[in-house]
Amino acid sequence: NSRSRRRLRPGVAYILSLVILMLCTSLAVTLAAGNNLNLARAENMEKSFTAQVSAESGLAFMLQTIADASVSGNTTYEALTSDIASALGEVMHETANLGESTITYTDSTVTVPTITVGDLAFACTITRLSPDSESNQQCRVSVTGSSDGVSRTVSLEMKLEMTPPGAFSYGIATRGKIDIYGNAKIRSMGDPSDANVFSAAAYSTIIKAWGNAELDGDICLTSDNISTVNLSGNVEIGGEDDIDDILNDHVQLGQDPPDFPEVDLTPFPALATNVVTPSTTIKDCVLENLYVPAGLNPKFEGNTIINGIVYIEAPNKVLFCGNLVLNGFIVTEDGSDLPLSNNKLEFEGNLIVPGVDVLPNIPKFEGVKAQRGVAVLAPGFQLEFYGNNSTINGMIVGDKLSFWGNSSMGGQLTGTILCLTDEPMMLEGNTEITINRQDDGFLPAGFKYVSKLSVVPNSYAESNGQ
Repeated sequence: NSRSRRRLRPGVAYILSLVILMLCTSLAVTLAAGNNLNLARAENMEKSFTAQVSAESGLAFMLQTIADASVSGNTTYEALTSDIASALGEVMHETANLGESTITYTDSTVTVPTITVGDLAFACTITRLSPDSESNQQCRVSVTGSSDGVSRTVSLEMKLEMTPPGAFSYGIATRGKIDIYGNAKIRSMGDPSDANVFSAAAYSTIIKAWGNAELDGDICLTSDNISTVNLSGNVEIGGEDDIDDILNDHVQLGQDPPDFPEVDLTPFPALATNVVTPSTTIKDCVLENLYVPAGLNPKFEGNTIINGIVYIEAPNKVLFCGNLVLNGFIVTEDGSDLPLSNNKLEFEGNLIVPGVDVLPNIPKFEGVKAQRGVAVLAPGFQLEFYGNNSTINGMIVGDKLSFWGNSSMGGQLTGTILCLTDEPMMLEGNTEITINRQDDGFLPAGFKYVSKLSVVPNSYAESNGQ
């Protein structure tokens, strides 16, 4: 028996070797399979990550592109996709991103062709949604990124809102140069930036301030040349009175030119129901909703109150003097095609413009009260202020503006003093203008506005594929 057991040992060893070999082979196969699985998982994760990066990058690109596009302020639900496609086309067509491809649309969807940047590729669709509770048009922007058969989609909802032009974000905005002399002061009733002054001019000297001139805000220019700012005397800007500090800290060079608005005078002529004639009494009286025909050149004087609108045809030279209270606003016909010398509004004496809110709620003022936010809207006219303008509620807009003598403006000068041309603006003598801007979303009457898409908060979403 002992010899028999000894004879069996080689066989047992052989069998054990086979078992161990099979176990090792099995482990090797299992390990190889695990490595292949991990490799597949890693490759899939890489594809998924690349697709996600493509989608996220594409969404960021589309949001920037959408920010550069604008549509009409009165875009309807039915026209939403066509208007968006047209606006995006103006920004994107014939660019390196799209090449010869074009943006297409249906009644409900805008489609942006696939854009490839390096190893990243994405496509975008914009789907029309129902208007929100405030009747703002809405859409969903979806961007799908892809990588070797794997795709990821991210989306945001956006709403279309009318936006004020960039020029409205300044206290004074002009395309021309500005001269500030003597004791002239531009004050802010609130944030100092409300009194920021912007010029898009391209002259060797754009801003000239000397004497005791003061400006609560900053000087903002499209020019990148600091030598275009000429300061001397005891000037104070942005709270600084050292000229080097002013030039370093309160002159903003190389600013992007803001949009200047297009005037819309359509609603105004029909509101002016009382035509002024040479025989009309315009002194020491109360007047309502006046229509001033071309060439009349009237002089409003004495203790006069005007309720509602004063609509002035071009050409005209109109003088407002004495103690004038204007419970409303002044609008002119667009006189841009005529010489400025024939179109002038002069404000002398004690002028008070409380605005439309003080008008009674009666039918003859209903249309006037709906036109808020403007005090003087005079395209094609030069405006001269050289009296005691103690309170003016609303924007002041013209083709050339000058402020002389003891002219002052306090109270609610809402929005901007806006010069529509490159004519020089002058502020001299003891002029003091106090600006109290409305919030950034305020839309004064008398202008054409565009709409832009803005992101609806908390609307971001992700999904796999389309």
